[in-house]
Amino acid sequence: MKLIKGISVLSAAVLLAACGSDDDDDNGPTPGSNAPSTYTFQSKVVDGESSVSYTGQTTRQALIAELSSYIKSSQFQAITDKDDAVAALNRIYLFGTKASLDNPDGGPQTFNNLKENNLYTGAQGDATDLSINAGDGNTLLQEDFSQLGESFLAEKTAGIDNALSMPFVGWNVTAQSVTVPGKAEVSGDRSKPYLLLQQWFDAVATESIKDSGDVDFLDETNGLDYQQLIEKFLLGAVTYSQAAEDYLASDGGLNNGNDTDSAGSNTYTSLEHQWDEGFGYFGASRDYNLITDEVKNGRISDTNGDTEIDLKSEYSFGLSRNAASRDLGSTDPKTDFTKAAMDALLEGRQIIQDNFGTNPVEGEGYHTELVEQSGIALRNWENAIAATVVHYINDTSENLEAIKADGRDAVPAGESKTNFELMAKHWGEMKGFALGLQFSPRATLTAEQQVMIHNYMGEKPKFEDAEIDAYVADLEKARDIFQQAYGFSQANVEGW
Repeated sequence: MKLIKGISVLSAAVLLAACGSDDDDDNGPTPGSNAPSTYTFQSKVVDGESSVSYTGQTTRQALIAELSSYIKSSQFQAITDKDDAVAALNRIYLFGTKASLDNPDGGPQTFNNLKENNLYTGAQGDATDLSINAGDGNTLLQEDFSQLGESFLAEKTAGIDNALSMPFVGWNVTAQSVTVPGKAEVSGDRSKPYLLLQQWFDAVATESIKDSGDVDFLDETNGLDYQQLIEKFLLGAVTYSQAAEDYLASDGGLNNGNDTDSAGSNTYTSLEHQWDEGFGYFGASRDYNLITDEVKNGRISDTNGDTEIDLKSEYSFGLSRNAASRDLGSTDPKTDFTKAAMDALLEGRQIIQDNFGTNPVEGEGYHTELVEQSGIALRNWENAIAATVVHYINDTSENLEAIKADGRDAVPAGESKTNFELMAKHWGEMKGFALGLQFSPRATLTAEQQVMIHNYMGEKPKFEDAEIDAYVADLEKARDIFQQAYGFSQANVEGW
């Protein structure tokens, strides 16, 4: 679909979100565009070099996967002291792979001595391997964090690295002054996303050391799956927030220089790098438009066929994979979040390259085109998150009905988890993703709508027999708000 000049950013985004096509039929951006089909751009600064770089974003995507995997690991479950368990989580979240930071044990973080520094790296206990699965018959090109970069998650958490677009909603957190290594002190609402994660770290550590035979990351009393809450919230509070509030923001990253002076000693201009970093937080493989939604959802795309998966180009992380899941689950043929988002990311990057040597001026010239394309990308990114909340509202409601009909300990056919475990898992995914929608200055949902949605969801599911019917009705009311705000078809809302 070709955009008509003069159309509003929001209208263009809505049109693109609704105008889908099969990925195999159209492998490039909008007709008439000179953007490539893959995220491949040659340097205008250094001949023969690539201008694409987003290693820090790939590292943070890997750290989110690592933290999520660690919470489920035998290593974490073997810790017997709660403070030690919280410290172990913060070695990934608060210190990560940043060599210049001191870890809680008193030594510097290093890339080549991860085991000694207690950074978890491998679900099977191998201290050199990432916890990321390369797929059958493949290996990872980057086997450990020394081949990625120096990053940690706390430094890029919403509120710590940027101002929030609205007062924090969705969970009761007491604000206090917070200082993260390398960042200025924050307080008030800006402290709350960080403090919420610390609150959940404390809670999951408490569950883990109980050693009662229960699932170690599941609060059996309140029905809270902390592994899911933490992972899904980080995808919003780090990756989505960074793209929407900073790198692809009209008054932020899109105002950076686009000439040789801004490049310094790099192969890319400052503006190119800002856009690349936004792309890195989407998490897509560089050939995202050339592969099917099934491959996107499966993460692995061995573009060059060498059976070595390059995490910087051949792997789909986080929310890009999530978008593919919603496209696959759609019953409306017009739904194609993946292609609409990727086309805009390719188009915007090409606009930057076409205007090399000219710095953007906010609100003028090609800056307006970049705002348009970033708006389309972020809107479809947001659509996919919102659609995923709808998906997990449906799953949670179904699980609650099963608890009422068959009991919480019954295991549905084809499942390995009980009705209660499935409900807690799906509720955690629903709530974690829903919390992330507030971290954008271009959010579709108003602050009032977000408050209403979280009031309906609450801070824990209601799973006692006498409560279930009324709570499912409340979740349906939340779902109705999503449908009306995003214009989702009835078929999708019921089918996701």
